Amino acid sequence: MKKKKMRLLSCLLAITMLSGCAGQQTQPEATSINQAMLIEKSAQEQERYSFPEKFTGDWTAQEGKLTIHADAQVVAEQGVVLPTATVTPREFTQEDVDTLLRVFLKGEPLYGFVQTKQELQECLDYINSPEWQSDPAKPNSPEQLEQRRKELNEWYTAEIAKAPEEKPIVHGFSDSGDPKEVSGFAKVDGVEYEVFIKNDVGNFWTEAQIIRHDFKYWDKQDWGGVSKEDAISQGNALMQELGFDAYVLDDAQQQPNSGEWQLVYVPTVNGIRLSSVREDRVESHEGNAYHSFQYSTYLCSEETNPDSVSWPMDSIFISVGGDGILSFTWFSPSAEPEVKESQTALMSFDEIASIANTMLPVVVVGPKETSLVDLDRINGFDTHMDVEITKVSLTLMRIRDKGSLQGTIVPVWDFWGTWDWYEPREDATESMKKGANYTAQPMLTLNAIDGSVVSRQLGY
Repeated sequence: MKKKKMRLLSCLLAITMLSGCAGQQTQPEATSINQAMLIEKSAQEQERYSFPEKFTGDWTAQEGKLTIHADAQVVAEQGVVLPTATVTPREFTQEDVDTLLRVFLKGEPLYGFVQTKQELQECLDYINSPEWQSDPAKPNSPEQLEQRRKELNEWYTAEIAKAPEEKPIVHGFSDSGDPKEVSGFAKVDGVEYEVFIKNDVGNFWTEAQIIRHDFKYWDKQDWGGVSKEDAISQGNALMQELGFDAYVLDDAQQQPNSGEWQLVYVPTVNGIRLSSVREDRVESHEGNAYHSFQYSTYLCSEETNPDSVSWPMDSIFISVGGDGILSFTWFSPSAEPEVKESQTALMSFDEIASIANTMLPVVVVGPKETSLVDLDRINGFDTHMDVEITKVSLTLMRIRDKGSLQGTIVPVWDFWGTWDWYEPREDATESMKKGANYTAQPMLTLNAIDGSVVSRQLGY
């Protein structure tokens, strides 16, 4: 592979792309200037760190069932001067709650999910009406119905006695009824919103979500009607109003069926973003190709010997449609990163490539993280997998020790590729024919400092 120094033209293109995304946010100018300075410095450092234009190779593994081919462009869109930092998760604070309610509810009250005396009485009246029926899955003889009606009368009567006359207004954790949760509903400009803010650091449910009730429950099928540019503009304006200056837009994708745009915002360190990882899929069924995507945000855990904590990636997802902002979800906020190295010493790309040559045929396995040999033995038919490595990119990622809530933000090399799992026989079903299905995702991720393998799904 012939080496080349990273061209300044590529750096300038990266500046243009990043400033275009951030230019509509609160302090994009400062972020873009910082980003530009880092990339300019990166260009000046190229005598010390260079990488090839291409990563190429061919591998066969798993008794010939797996073939890997690489003819991949090598890119460092954010430069090679990348920081290393430590970071820890944090809980949502009352200040966070105040900000979210101020921006989204526009002065309207947040009512708790508590039934009033009147609402409970209406339920009791229905139970005592001729229209009431018990659970159809249970025996419903006249005697059993009467017994069930009696039990419900007793329960509702007790609840009515202690229920409030009016729904309580929730301001934060202190008056929510649960010191770890703020939840309720509000009506803003005639639209009902549901609010759920939960502190549960070390488990899955540390998130803040504000979502339109009709969007949550799919009251209509088409939520489109907005261009990508307008959706990004609305998302950036919302982030500006929230004052979330340390986050930048990382990705924007339109939902294939419902039409709304999903925007992903990620935190930054020294102006460099912690890139999200989107997994794209194409599945064929009855002659039609169906596209879908999802994000790997460290939500997975091993099936055997699972991790003892769950620490999702700090990220914000905003859905935007023709009706405006449809939902806002903030996963697992983190404390401000503590920068340890502004310019991290990277392992040479020759060494990275050597490790990749060894590890690619080892880490690439079949669906459900099972080897193709084992899958075929279990399923009783022969399958193959073809993998194409299409891009190798340098970016930042948060990694940690298994079971730990102490994270380190480090540069990593992602070996992006597509995989196609199929039956080689001519009479294979349509869905298992070669080329019928494929998935695009990082096939291998290497710590750019020491070359160790890390998982984009597990985060370690």
